[in-house]
Amino acid sequence: MSELPVVDCEGCGVCCLHMGYPAFNLTLDQLADVETIDVASLSPVAQADLARWVAMPSRLRDGILQQMADYVAPIGATLDGPCTWLDLETKQCRHHQHRPQVCRDFAVGSTGCLQWRAAYVDVL
Repeated sequence: MSELPVVDCEGCGVCCLHMGYPAFNLTLDQLADVETIDVASLSPVAQADLARWVAMPSRLRDGILQQMADYVAPIGATLDGPCTWLDLETKQCRHHQHRPQVCRDFAVGSTGCLQWRAAYVDVL
């Protein structure tokens, strides 16, 4: 019997279990001082993230800036751990409307989705 196709994220969240914090397509320096960014020099993805960043409540921006400033890369091949925006009980994003482009582009049921689900099959 074949498995049914994956059609939604409900009860999953495994794609967020290795992110650490929301991965906006801009550097810490750029996010901390958006007025100095040459928007025309950014990729369309970075421009989209910049627009979301500016529209985001300041408390969320401040939290991400602090997480990025305090970040220490894991030792060895260890992944970063869950995204700080992932609610581990509901397995959903706490700030879904503000998520970065990389999260928006990660297609449910895609090869990447299925690979992460296979890697974390014990937590589903």
